[in-house]
Amino acid sequence: MSKKVYSGKDKAALNAHIEELQKKYAKKGEKAREDVSMRLRMHPAVKVVLYLFLIIMVFITVIPLLYAISGSFKTNQEVLSGINLIPKEPTLENYKRVWGMSAVGDGGTSSNYMIYTWNSIKVSLLTVIFTLFMTSLCAYTFQRGTFPGQKALYWLYLGTMFIGAGTITIFPLLQVTSKLGMNNSHLGTAILQSSVTGASNLFLTMGYLKTISKELDDAARIDGCSFVGTYFRVILPLSKPILATIALMAFRGSWNNYLMPRLMLADAEKSTLVVQVVKLRSAGGEGITSYNLMLTGTVFAALPMILVFLFFNRWFIAGITSGSVKG
Repeated sequence: MSKKVYSGKDKAALNAHIEELQKKYAKKGEKAREDVSMRLRMHPAVKVVLYLFLIIMVFITVIPLLYAISGSFKTNQEVLSGINLIPKEPTLENYKRVWGMSAVGDGGTSSNYMIYTWNSIKVSLLTVIFTLFMTSLCAYTFQRGTFPGQKALYWLYLGTMFIGAGTITIFPLLQVTSKLGMNNSHLGTAILQSSVTGASNLFLTMGYLKTISKELDDAARIDGCSFVGTYFRVILPLSKPILATIALMAFRGSWNNYLMPRLMLADAEKSTLVVQVVKLRSAGGEGITSYNLMLTGTVFAALPMILVFLFFNRWFIAGITSGSVKG
């Protein structure tokens, strides 16, 4: 295809060229996927083994979830008596007790599960925003930009994905947030959580950016876009599938995170849902672990995440698969 030259700031011509290139590479991607599907045709015996393996994995994944839902309708005595998925005497008392429970903070204020749920949503959304901005901008800079030490910095940053620093990094991170005045805040917690998975998100996003033609960058540059302008006007809109995938994983990671909120948020009224679910084990006042309340709290904590995944499922799969086949 011959390169088109635009005079002035002809935005209509630029948009038409971008749409033309998008259609071209979409057709190439479809053809590549058809070729891959032809190669992946398997022998019937292999399919049987594969399906059996998948059924076993689904069984292993679904049974604990079903048991948690079932246990949330049981008394603690029935939960401890044995493993059975069908409650003998189903009750909603656990849900009433858990939702109505409150914890008194240092200032004498109390919070219930409505507040904990909102805190988890707030921290998770902030984490998603910071993660998307930092990941997409870093990936674009490494993929499209050129600067001294680029490859060394990229591999050094990517290498942190394979290093489980664990508790080594917790104290320095807490010290940094304390110096910045963001300790015991949802903002500081979100910033910490968005920084710990940067390498893996960068790897996925760069794989996706490789499938976006650099002709789009050239067309935008000819039309007067700067390096940053190309990122906001061209690359970012075309990266919606992978950004949706990163957003879902960031939301899930933040929602299920126990350690960071537990260390960062000292006040009970700022606590997240997962932290309070763990505290339910001693909330029954019976001298033993209240597994029925813990399972009920687990259902409360898992339900929003399941709904988010069901809603974003299409974009999640598209973001994972789009970078695996180069058009």
